[in-house]
Amino acid sequence: MEVIDGATAAFGPYRTSPQPASAVLADIRALGIRVLSDLPAAVLREQIPADIAEAHLSTDPVSPHTGQATERPGFMAPPRAADTAVAVTMALGILEQSGIQPAGEALRGLLEAVREELTQISATSIDSWGRGISPVLQSVHLAALAPSLRPSEYVRYRVATETPRRPARTTRDIEQRARKIPTMFWPSWTIRLAPSEGVHARALAPVLAALLLLPDSRTSLDQAAGLVGDAIDGTEVSRLLQELDDLSQWPGIATALDRLADHLDANSTPIDYGRRRLLDCTGLLPHDRWLEICRRTGTPPGTGRRERIARSQLFQRLSGLPAESFPDDLGGLDSAEFRATSLRFTALQTPELALALQEEALEFLASHDIHDEPLTWQPPTVLLTGLSLPGPDPAHIDLPRLHQLVRERQHPVQHAAQVLGATVEAIRLVLDEHPAPAPPLTENAARSTGRIRQQARQAIPEERFTQLYLDEHRSLQQIAILTGFSRSALTGLAKDYGIPLREGPQDYRRRGTVERDWLIEQYLHRRRTLPDLAREAGMSTANMARWAHAHKIPLRPRGGGSHDTALRVTEKRAETPALLRKALTSPYAWQRIARFLAASGYPTICEAARALGINQPTLVIQINRLEKDLGQLLIERAERGRAMKLTAFGKRVAAAARNIQGQASGRALQSEAEKGDDGAEQEGIPPHNR
Repeated sequence: MEVIDGATAAFGPYRTSPQPASAVLADIRALGIRVLSDLPAAVLREQIPADIAEAHLSTDPVSPHTGQATERPGFMAPPRAADTAVAVTMALGILEQSGIQPAGEALRGLLEAVREELTQISATSIDSWGRGISPVLQSVHLAALAPSLRPSEYVRYRVATETPRRPARTTRDIEQRARKIPTMFWPSWTIRLAPSEGVHARALAPVLAALLLLPDSRTSLDQAAGLVGDAIDGTEVSRLLQELDDLSQWPGIATALDRLADHLDANSTPIDYGRRRLLDCTGLLPHDRWLEICRRTGTPPGTGRRERIARSQLFQRLSGLPAESFPDDLGGLDSAEFRATSLRFTALQTPELALALQEEALEFLASHDIHDEPLTWQPPTVLLTGLSLPGPDPAHIDLPRLHQLVRERQHPVQHAAQVLGATVEAIRLVLDEHPAPAPPLTENAARSTGRIRQQARQAIPEERFTQLYLDEHRSLQQIAILTGFSRSALTGLAKDYGIPLREGPQDYRRRGTVERDWLIEQYLHRRRTLPDLAREAGMSTANMARWAHAHKIPLRPRGGGSHDTALRVTEKRAETPALLRKALTSPYAWQRIARFLAASGYPTICEAARALGINQPTLVIQINRLEKDLGQLLIERAERGRAMKLTAFGKRVAAAARNIQGQASGRALQSEAEKGDDGAEQEGIPPHNR
């Protein structure tokens, strides 16, 4: 009576989608028809109060005079109030449920009583129940059929959602959606939707891409596979879909696809994968560019396989197509051996190499007039919140522990996956997004890989090197002391920059001889070492010692300080708190301490380096050196979802450093007041030369 008296109805399943009263009455009538015409008497007696059920069932529907039915239940207006009561009571028992899914479960019982098998009922059979049925009742009907639908229909009709419905998207709508989907489904989503056993994520990725075209669509499996790159066919999609349907998490997977389809339909995406799939990538990462990247990043170029791995992986990220689709003349990209080697490459990749390859890919896109797209993109994984899914969440992987593990074993990805309780693909994704830093090497080992030279290039760009070596006329040894890099590394850096090296101290000596005044100035006054002077003069240390003996210059005992700056470090150690004394290992220890103190207030090392105006690797090297000298960690590095923070020991070091900075500032102000305008010190010039 409330429905009859009102204009609209908003109860039960109609709450989220209010319907006109006429449509709701049509729904009640449609359900009543099924009850009166098809529901067995035994079921009816279980569902209806006994007196009404008996009143309805007591009338003989056959005339004793003519032998014909006196009424046609469900096909004409019920002649008695008891019949109407049965129809309305059963109908409202379904429609007064709290939502579409509960109403579907209630309707399922009616349908099972009417038909022995739900498979005998189709998704559209409700259309024959009467005219004017509301879309809400159609949704309830689809929810009722959920157990009997094929997996593709389950996705197509969005049965896992709160409002299942028949497809409404046009062919053009689905084509537009396909342009937003990579052939190899987004890795962060594939890992969450793929089971840890049975179906490999690499094989599932193109299947998920095709399945994403099914929600709210009439597209066939073959058509869907073709629209997203034709990497597989409809038969393969159907086979793997059946395996997903067998999982207990299948409703969560289907819901994830529904949510993502809605998101893509409602929002623009930064990458046109339809265009990316058509790119001619034969010129991607040519051999000479690979060698140049290896040289710049300190990466061993390998014998050829490593280069092919880098090229094929870059191709997949750039085009969204399978890596094995790259037009490689040698073939074998889809072999098990090649894929195993690719895993090894993922573990060995460094942040420097990953950044260089990303820049190379962006340059390649720009050469094809694609300037407004990022290299990769993924939909927000927040859409997966609250779903029961078969795959692990990569966000829960302990990143520092992972980086430690991948540097320890011959098969680091598999080892890390076993230790951390994750899948190999989850580990691979995290390493692709956050490559493990290169392990610390001795300089002799690093010389063969060029890693020290790469660090030197970042810390000392060409302009800075030119200023120090040519404009300020510093020696390589002086620059080495200033920057912390060896003379041999700086020699290679000068060669990279095309800067010719000086032959020696021509202002102070003739070629092949050492002038006494020059040697006194450099060795006695400037406190330089004999090996340092010998390298600058282009001779052996023993020969330089002979020149000192010839000029009657007494030699210092071995192991003593060499520069007055080094001597000042020793003097300051006595004035420094014991906590910091171990850090005073070079003239630049105070710079390391000051930069650590300045960086401690930022959420990441990257932001700290940007704010301080220095290269990130330089800051990392200085903080690592400080931690090594002090023997304990100072900073817990930032992870996803957590900012960088000081350790308990780091807080003590920072407090001591701030105290010293405050004292130094007070002394500096007092010194400036005492010196006046004419007494300013010239930084970096020894006292006897000021």
